[in-house]
Amino acid sequence: MKKRLICGAAALLSSVAQADTRSYIDLQGGAGYSTNPLLLTDMDEDSGFGRISAYAFHGWSTPRSESSVSAYVENTSYLREYGNQEAFEVAARSRRNVSENLVVFGSANFRGDYSAQLGTRFFGPPREPVPVDVIAPDPVIVVDPDLFALNRRQYSVAGQLGLSTRLSERDALTTAVGLQRLFLSDDGGDLDFTQADASAEWSRTINERLTAGLRVILQRSDFSRGRSITSYGPQATAQLQLSENWELTGALGFVRVEQDGGELLGELNSIDLAADASLCRNVEQERLCARVARRTQSSILGGAPTTTSAGLDAYRRLSARDTVQASASLARSDGLRIGGVEQKSGFYSLTAGYDRVFGDRLSGGVNLSARRLVVSGPNPRADVGGSLYLRYRIGDLR
Repeated sequence: MKKRLICGAAALLSSVAQADTRSYIDLQGGAGYSTNPLLLTDMDEDSGFGRISAYAFHGWSTPRSESSVSAYVENTSYLREYGNQEAFEVAARSRRNVSENLVVFGSANFRGDYSAQLGTRFFGPPREPVPVDVIAPDPVIVVDPDLFALNRRQYSVAGQLGLSTRLSERDALTTAVGLQRLFLSDDGGDLDFTQADASAEWSRTINERLTAGLRVILQRSDFSRGRSITSYGPQATAQLQLSENWELTGALGFVRVEQDGGELLGELNSIDLAADASLCRNVEQERLCARVARRTQSSILGGAPTTTSAGLDAYRRLSARDTVQASASLARSDGLRIGGVEQKSGFYSLTAGYDRVFGDRLSGGVNLSARRLVVSGPNPRADVGGSLYLRYRIGDLR
């Protein structure tokens, strides 16, 4: 028994010794200008601003696992009308190869945002591509393109847990569950809701380039006053390695949607399309990923409109000191009826950034963004802005 304990302790110490860790804090300050930062219709004056922020990261990896925790917080002081506005995000992510045939993965985050401002920030390292054997639908809701969701402060807590099991040399099973709570400030809880997700996907390797499978998805959203939305259905999935660096993934199917909207929206059942696809490229100095999806999504108003979304994320290292990043997204919703009137909305966002390293710890750059909200009714003026910043790193260097 004593020998076993000694061997176990030795193995644990060996694992710790082999762990590769990275920790740092980025302190940033800058100034800029925005034409309508809160996307409001009644208070939409241009304003200059000053912004300070901090981003902390700690990551560790071993030959069988990879984990990280991070936190971002900022304060923006506007010179006209808007005062001080704060935003933050705390996130954790982990993946572990328990054995040759089993991978366990999970993530969690807590964020506070206003007018979808966090979507225009670049902080932290560019996201690495998700490993093929742990693909699972993201349980976190995209930005709800609705005036009620964007013109006030929004908080969300979300988590996901899943596992991928290799059933044979050619077959794998991936399951995941997720939970999210979204709540808004100053609404009395009428627009808050909780969403639970579950998915199971069987996949088979057809050849060295093609993998195909079947996925079953389930989603339940509960709102105040007894309102709820339940959707479930199957999807056929495929993953194609176009070349060494390009990968195409897609899913096509349908979901049955059951809505209980109370007196305002009534009860409604429907069968809707559920489709999504992505095309990604990943090399040492460049990352590019385009996504498109069309599916029924829970709205902050307690309905289930059909949402078409698309996005593009790009990162390129120009030299040892210079990098550029860009992100574009759109979300359009229709099919939500209130009082017999169909409600349509759309949210469009474009962000670009350039960063240059001046020394071991000092860097700086420019960030530009443009956002547009379209709703059924008077549309707020578009927000166009930009900022210059300096950043200082404490801890591990780049």
